[in-house]
Amino acid sequence: MRTGKEALVALCSALLLAACSKESPEQPVAAESEVGITTEYEWLSQGTPAGQSTVVRTGDGKVTVESFVHWNNREYAVNSVTQLNADGIPVAQRITGISPFQAPIDESFRYEDGLATWSTAGESGSVKTDEPGFYVATEYAALGWTEFVRAAMQSMDGEVAVLPSGTARVERLTDVEVESPDGPVTLSLYAISGLGFTPAYGWLNDDLQLTVLDFSGYMGMFPKGWSPDVLAQLSAVQLEQDAAMVERMAGNLAYVQDGAVIFDNVDVVDVENGVLLEDHYVMVEGGKITAISGAVIDVPGAKHIDGTGKSLMPGMWDMHGHFSLSDGVLNIAGGITSVRDIGSVHEQIMELTAKHDSGEVIGPHTYRSGFIDQASPYATGDTVASLEEALERVDFYAENGYVQIKLYSSIDPEWVGDIAERTHGHGMRLSGHIPAFMSAEQAVRAGYDEIQHINMVFLNFLAGDREDTRKQLRFTLYGDEAGKLDLDSEEVEDYIALFVEKGVTIDPTAAIFMEQLTHLAGNPNPTFAPVIDHLPPNVARGYYKADMDMRGMVDEWAASAVAQAAMIKKLHDNGVQIVPGSDNVAAFTIHRELELYAEAGISNADVLRIGSLDSARVVGVHERTGSIKVGKDSDLVLVEGNPLEDISAIRRATLVMKGNTAYKPDELYKAVGVKPFLESEDI
Repeated sequence: MRTGKEALVALCSALLLAACSKESPEQPVAAESEVGITTEYEWLSQGTPAGQSTVVRTGDGKVTVESFVHWNNREYAVNSVTQLNADGIPVAQRITGISPFQAPIDESFRYEDGLATWSTAGESGSVKTDEPGFYVATEYAALGWTEFVRAAMQSMDGEVAVLPSGTARVERLTDVEVESPDGPVTLSLYAISGLGFTPAYGWLNDDLQLTVLDFSGYMGMFPKGWSPDVLAQLSAVQLEQDAAMVERMAGNLAYVQDGAVIFDNVDVVDVENGVLLEDHYVMVEGGKITAISGAVIDVPGAKHIDGTGKSLMPGMWDMHGHFSLSDGVLNIAGGITSVRDIGSVHEQIMELTAKHDSGEVIGPHTYRSGFIDQASPYATGDTVASLEEALERVDFYAENGYVQIKLYSSIDPEWVGDIAERTHGHGMRLSGHIPAFMSAEQAVRAGYDEIQHINMVFLNFLAGDREDTRKQLRFTLYGDEAGKLDLDSEEVEDYIALFVEKGVTIDPTAAIFMEQLTHLAGNPNPTFAPVIDHLPPNVARGYYKADMDMRGMVDEWAASAVAQAAMIKKLHDNGVQIVPGSDNVAAFTIHRELELYAEAGISNADVLRIGSLDSARVVGVHERTGSIKVGKDSDLVLVEGNPLEDISAIRRATLVMKGNTAYKPDELYKAVGVKPFLESEDI
């Protein structure tokens, strides 16, 4: 399983390949020795030390990188040895290590006599070429910022050919003066486009040597000996530049509607009643649904959209987002018009929300959940040292308009009741991981309104309050034992009855756990298999390798996947509210999440309601959005086909509306390097 955060750290950890190419007065903590020049970096995850990286460069063009990054009980170790040619281009590379979920990493690349060859844990290939280009590894460890940027700066258009295929473009965006141990240093922000959905960013010094990396305030890297304050300083600047880049990519692809828009002869998905209203007419104006009729609606000057053969459904929700500005384009293209961010850096999410709400940057409606964890060796995010501090954070989030509090795995079980009381006193909901040495049943009785992740539901029986679920056993124990749990036992029945009694919601994030339980190297990741031929090539390659180490228990994990589906169906059949969450790549993961609910046996009508009106109800905005009804916001998705018969029709959006603004999915997909699925409607 690779969540958005895992992918992020895979990228930023290994971007260090060529961090320093020579000594200079501004070079980060570099020391020359008999074996070459050594440069050291430190990592932070939301203020918590998160590892280190060491780069050693020798005069013969050999670059060795050793990185160890740890966060949220993930331990990511990558060792890379790269040989550069006289022009600073990689001609040989070997990458070994362990993924954040302990799967082995073994990747190699070689360019020799006009032939480039590569091999990873998931795929291999070769290509004949007169130029070696820059090989882009699935671990991203082949991407050396220093050499890459220098090569780009030598070309007229800033472009560099990359292997296995394609080109990437480098731009210098802005300069900022920061304080180093040796005095002021000017760093420049560079963006590399063409390797993923959106640009990657790095801060380089005047000698084009990588100095600082920041990833949306969540994770950052800086030279050893420097103050971590530099991350906060640069993060704010980078956010503004990222917004400008996203606006440049897709800013002219938002079509504000000043007058009425009428969908003619369209089938309307009525999620409130679970039926399809065939051959209807729907009018929207001023961001609201103003008419729904079985007869023709004729308004002078209105725009008309032919809905023949298509269905109009409410905009979908992602109830477990950890997203950045650039995720907004993917969300809207995929028909996700509302997202509950389940825990991000406060300053970042407030800025992101403002930019999406204002229309400055394309993105969904955003609802915020505050994140709290207790300081410990396993902690992540917004940590507190005492119950008093935790209660103060609850107050802070309430004052800033958050709708929910999410607790994490290191929270003292004894605190949960008091935190729940304070949270409920503010009219907010309480959710989260189940704290270590606490069972899910205990958490619910202490005041949990919602549980994040389906594995936490099972761990009530597999770990109870006996195990330290901050460790990776929360994944491995789930894979090993979930398939053995008797879902028809009295204790499971009583457990589910407790959920019903307390009105508990479950946010399964089923897609990411289905990846964990079933994905074998060499096969496409099951979440992205339906769309993998549409993804940017350098993104798609990474989805053929598995991140989880099943430790030889493939059959047991497959059985646990079956049990996962059965549990989700059982929860739903018994009246427990489930809501769809990605915790991974925007939009595509939600599509798969909803498909998995249908594959588990939940009716398509119920799945569509879960992904729209039910989610809106959990957040508390169902009176104004979540279904197609006169007076509600016009958050709508026009799809080819009938999702009540074929749930995968949710992937085939031809037009998306968020309020009074319309979007063409094909244009948005092209903007982020995705091959469109269908031609969009004219608007």
